[in-house]
Amino acid sequence: MLSWMQKHKKYLVVTIWVSTIAFVGAGFVGWGAYDLNSNRATSVAKVGHRNISVQELQQKYDRLYQYYNNVFEGKLTQEKAEELGLENAALQAAIQENLLLNFADDIGLSVNKDDVLKYIIVDPTFQKDGVFDKNLYYDVLRRARINPTDFEDNLKLTILLDKLRTILNLPASKEDIAMMEASFFMQDKLAVQIVSADQNEIKVDEKELKDLWEINKNNYMAKTLYGIDTYFVESEKSDANESVLKSYYNENQDKYKGSDDKIKPFNEVKAEVNKDYNIEQSKTNALEKYVAVKKAELATNGFISVNEDNATFSLDEIKGAKVGEVIKPFIYKDGYLIARVKSITPPQPMSFEQARANVLEIYKSKKEKEILTAKAKDTLQNFKGTDVGFVSREVNGSIAGLNESDTRAFVSQLFDTNNTKGYVILDDKAVVYDILEQRLLTNNINNNYKQITQQNVAMLKNNELIKDLTNKLLKYYEVKEYVKR
Repeated sequence: MLSWMQKHKKYLVVTIWVSTIAFVGAGFVGWGAYDLNSNRATSVAKVGHRNISVQELQQKYDRLYQYYNNVFEGKLTQEKAEELGLENAALQAAIQENLLLNFADDIGLSVNKDDVLKYIIVDPTFQKDGVFDKNLYYDVLRRARINPTDFEDNLKLTILLDKLRTILNLPASKEDIAMMEASFFMQDKLAVQIVSADQNEIKVDEKELKDLWEINKNNYMAKTLYGIDTYFVESEKSDANESVLKSYYNENQDKYKGSDDKIKPFNEVKAEVNKDYNIEQSKTNALEKYVAVKKAELATNGFISVNEDNATFSLDEIKGAKVGEVIKPFIYKDGYLIARVKSITPPQPMSFEQARANVLEIYKSKKEKEILTAKAKDTLQNFKGTDVGFVSREVNGSIAGLNESDTRAFVSQLFDTNNTKGYVILDDKAVVYDILEQRLLTNNINNNYKQITQQNVAMLKNNELIKDLTNKLLKYYEVKEYVKR
C-alpha cells in the first residue's frame, strides 16, 4: 500500500481545480441539444448567478480526459471515454465548481489583478532560469492557442477557489494521523485455515436454475439479428503474369507480413498475391453490380441471417444501415459481397434453453459461495489454523495455500473488518482466520511515508467537507441545465 501511495502520489489528490492549461488530444465534444434563447446560446447551464459556458465545459472535459489518459497510459479512446461517462462527469464538475464560486462571491471573496500576476510569475511554465519571462508567457499561450485574456479570466476562477479552500481548510489533527497510521501500518499476527469447495459437491436443481433465469432473463439477451439479401460477385480466376503480380506485391507489401512482422518473400506468397490481385481486378465489376442492385435492375440471389456471434465478416457498415439500404460491395471469401438489409431484429431475451449455459455458470458460482460459507462457519467453530506470522497491508509474497493474488485479496478484506475472528470468501476458496496479536510499526515509518499519510488525511477531510458543502449549496442555489444528459 505504501509503495503504491508513493508511486502514485501525484494522482492521489484528484480535485475539481486542476491546472488551467490542458494539452489534450481529445476532440471537441458535442454537448447534446440546447436551445438558442438569450444567454443559453453560449451556455450549457446556469448555477445561481453564474453561467457555465460551452468553452468552460470543454475545458473540464479535456482535463478529465487528460487525467484518465494518464491512468490508461495514453491509450484512452473516445469510446472508452463515453463508457466512463466523462461528459456527464465534466458537467457535474462544472456545476460543483460554480456552486463553490457562487458561495465565494456571496461571502465577499474576490480576485484582483495583483492576485493574477502573483500566480503567473511563480508558474515554472512561464519562467526562464527561475525568473518570469513575459515573452515566454505569451509564446506558451500562443502555441497552446489560448487567448491571454481568456487564460487570465480562467485563472481568476482558480484563484477564487484557492482562496475559498484556504478559508475552509481543515488541517489533519494528531488523532486523525494516528488513526490513519493505525490503518496503514498495523500488523496482524494470524492463524489461518484454507477451505475449498469441490465441484462435485454442487448439485444442480433445474427448477432453481430456471427460477434464476426467470429473475434475470433480461440480462441474457440475444444479439441484434440482421436479415440480409445478398449478391456475391466472384473474383476473376486468371493467372496474371509474374511482372504484374510482383508490381502488385511491391505496392501492397504490408499485407504479406509474417508473425514476426517481417514481409514474406514474393515466391512464398505468390498464390496469395494472385488471389488478392484477382479480387482487386473484380472491384469495378462488383461496383457495377452494386449500382444495378441498388436500382432494382438486378435481383439478389442469396440470404443470410447474421449477428455479432456468427458473422464471418465485419458488421460495422451494416450496423449503421437502415432496412432497405444497400451496402457497397466488400471483400468476402474469393470475391465481393453486396448486401441489402432486409430486416433488423433488436436484442430479445434468450429462451431458457439458449441462456442455460450462461445461467448455469452463475448458478454454480452462487452455490459454490454457499458451500464455502457453510464450510467456513463450521471451520470457525472448530478452528485449527496454522500460525503464518505477522501480516500487513503491504504484504509481499503469499500465505501458505494461497497464491500472491489471493493473498492480496484476503489481506485487503482482512484489514477492512473489525472482527478478530472470521472468514473471507475468495473465488474458489475461503480463508478462515484468527488474529492472535497486533502491533503498530509507527517507529519504523520513515518521514516520507509520514508526510504522505498526513497529506492524505488532510485530503480526505477536506474532500468530505467540500462534498458536504456542495450538497448544501445545491439546496441554496438554483441549477438550470440547458443540455440533455
